[in-house]
Amino acid sequence: MRILYIYKDYFGRRKLYGKYLEECGHKVIYLEKKHKTIKNQISIKEIKKTNPDLIWFLSPFYVKYNPIVMEYINSKKIPITFYHGVGGRFPYTEWIDVWKQFTVAFPVAYDLHEYFIKNGINSYHMPFGFHPNQYFKCVNNQKYNVSFAGTVCKNIDVKKDYRCIYLNSLKEYKKICVFGESFKNKLNKNIIIKKCKTHKEQREAYSITKINLELPFFSDSCDFMKDKYHFRNRFFEIPATGNFLLSLKTKEFLNIFGEDTIGYYDNNIESFKESIDKYLKDKILRKKMTKKAYKLVHQKHTFLHRFQEMSNIIKKDL
Repeated sequence: MRILYIYKDYFGRRKLYGKYLEECGHKVIYLEKKHKTIKNQISIKEIKKTNPDLIWFLSPFYVKYNPIVMEYINSKKIPITFYHGVGGRFPYTEWIDVWKQFTVAFPVAYDLHEYFIKNGINSYHMPFGFHPNQYFKCVNNQKYNVSFAGTVCKNIDVKKDYRCIYLNSLKEYKKICVFGESFKNKLNKNIIIKKCKTHKEQREAYSITKINLELPFFSDSCDFMKDKYHFRNRFFEIPATGNFLLSLKTKEFLNIFGEDTIGYYDNNIESFKESIDKYLKDKILRKKMTKKAYKLVHQKHTFLHRFQEMSNIIKKDL
């Protein structure tokens, strides 16, 4: 199948999606468009030149902001798809006209998948994964007890933001680090804050921490995503580097990692701190669980696994 892949790269991650499609046996034509909200930047000429069997959009923004080319694509009945996650403030329910243009959709968020199904959109839930060439075994001297590598919105209320609430609850603990400069002036002074942007920096952050946190909360969200969870790549990247992960417990997460592979806490501070205390004092248990999680994530949850599954679905549906 000839696939036109329209994308914007990010730290070398997104172009790799096309490479995985090639490994699935497809001919991929790459068309990078760095500014996805510029109106009508994709031309009909570019579509005609590539003559694709399928157009794979990295982001639904390309569909929204290119009405002229979309009219041509729809008139020619060229199937289109996308696989990606979108943020908390995204106008999900306002974009029903955009969603209905997709022949098949692969949303990362299960809640969005359910919304698509209810609205008659051909949808398959497809979680994130990880890139094995960027996240591989990396275990060093673990100088921090607990850390979180992530971000927080600028203009949030610290007393209402769940990431800040959970992290600040650890102010009495020793050796707590947050890898994310956006947390400056938002956390207790006893919590160390460092920068972390590149893959190498993320791997090293995971490797020097006994308990790596997943705090899957939106700092700021629209009504649709209010009280829903933010599924990110770190959920796979931390186990992929051979390090221990502690995450909020949800049905969706448990379907991926059982309780014998990563640690879980319920959505309250008491459970959160109890889980941290439990795993901090039991190095043998952490090591046992980490070993299982490492094996599982490399066997089932790389991005290549995801694209193989999506490729099979596309072959079946189109």
